[in-house]
Amino acid sequence: MKKLKFPERSSVEFKECRGKRSATLPDDLWESIAAFSNTHGGMVYLGVNDDGEIIGLDNKDLDKLQKDLSTLIKGKFNIQPKVEVLCNNGYIQVQVSELEVYNKPIYCKKIGPRKIYVRQGSTNVLASDEEMRSLFAGASGGGENQTVEGLPAELVDEDKLDDYMSHTGLKNITFYSLDEKLKKLKALRDSKLTIFGLIAFGKDSAIDDTLNNIYIDFKMFPGTSKVSAEGLDIIYRDRTEFHGDIAKQFTQAFEYIKSKLPKEAIVNKETGLREERYILPEEALREALANAVAHRDYLLQGSCVNVDLYSDRIELSNPGESLIAIADLEKASSKARNPSLIEFLKAYKITDKTARGIPTIYQAARNRGLLDPKFENISGDFKATLYFSSPHSGKDKEWVDEIASDFNLKDTQKNALVHVKHNGTISNKEYCEINHMNSRNDDRKALRELGELLEKGLFMKEGAGAGTKYRLAQ
Repeated sequence: MKKLKFPERSSVEFKECRGKRSATLPDDLWESIAAFSNTHGGMVYLGVNDDGEIIGLDNKDLDKLQKDLSTLIKGKFNIQPKVEVLCNNGYIQVQVSELEVYNKPIYCKKIGPRKIYVRQGSTNVLASDEEMRSLFAGASGGGENQTVEGLPAELVDEDKLDDYMSHTGLKNITFYSLDEKLKKLKALRDSKLTIFGLIAFGKDSAIDDTLNNIYIDFKMFPGTSKVSAEGLDIIYRDRTEFHGDIAKQFTQAFEYIKSKLPKEAIVNKETGLREERYILPEEALREALANAVAHRDYLLQGSCVNVDLYSDRIELSNPGESLIAIADLEKASSKARNPSLIEFLKAYKITDKTARGIPTIYQAARNRGLLDPKFENISGDFKATLYFSSPHSGKDKEWVDEIASDFNLKDTQKNALVHVKHNGTISNKEYCEINHMNSRNDDRKALRELGELLEKGLFMKEGAGAGTKYRLAQ
């Protein structure tokens, strides 16, 4: 049997489609299509077993599966999914695109919305209550447009409202009531204050009393993990929470967290004087923190925005996975989960609405010679990790860049080349360690990338199984 060169993962699923007499669509195929549609899209391979082996469907089976698939797509769901079908030699590829936020969730018409599937790792799971609320909220304008209980006059600090309006084109317009102002700013719906209205203009006490976990939680750990080498009794060296409206949270948290970042001494090339600077560029931290507050899902209140500072990195996570595939973050156009909030933050120059946040973080780290930042969707949260260390020295950079100019190498593969140059060999486990690849299925990703280095003739392999090592081929 021929075998595909990649395993099942968050964006890939295999379906064997064996039947007693002919190939048959699996009963749970609709769950995969719905889960990919509700999450980040993906590919279903029909005629491929769990091990990635192509079972070899004949033309009759391929024709039958395509007809059955067409019937399923057109009649099974409450909303027709976006599906592209490609027939290959012995198997079928079903490319499922993520639906627009206003078309989610998609589910089986017959069963109804009591069973809504999302993708989690390499499996399809039923959406949690919070995920379902978030999906339905997106269809009605997003979480920021959902209303909160309480009278607007008791929840809103009108001075904050007036200050914001002074930063916009509304500063010269006369409004005769609080409700008029809130309606104009899309902060009032059905005479009730929206979540956006509360987190932007609410009284500090009202925000905490009305919503759970709408704050930034900063923790500073002494080492590279949450378990200190100094003893289990040392949990963290500092913990500070930032409450209030979103502009206040961001401003106070940014200045405080920045002051805790490690510094390095440099010589100013223009003045010749010794200076200190933060190892991590300020603009990288600023953009990462702004992204966390601007794009979090405000309907998911099981967690706040968490910022964890370690000796070698800083991690920022917020409720709500990225609306853009992780692989496309650096080049894709922005998708705003909270457009009114984005507009609000733009007025205070916290964001600029140009989708430059993630590219700025990448570029700032690269300009400083640091490891590339890492972005992940983890169990409903979006996590950004920014590192304080450099993957290699100046001479090593020249050496590996010269090699990379002849090959299309990933940064993780460059790091592996430098590691082997200095250490002689590298294992799959070491590849993951030096590249901070510690998520589920990252070991398989490392294996694929090491295999590419073998195919390019840059590495040679020694040993087998768990004892496999790689060394320079030249």
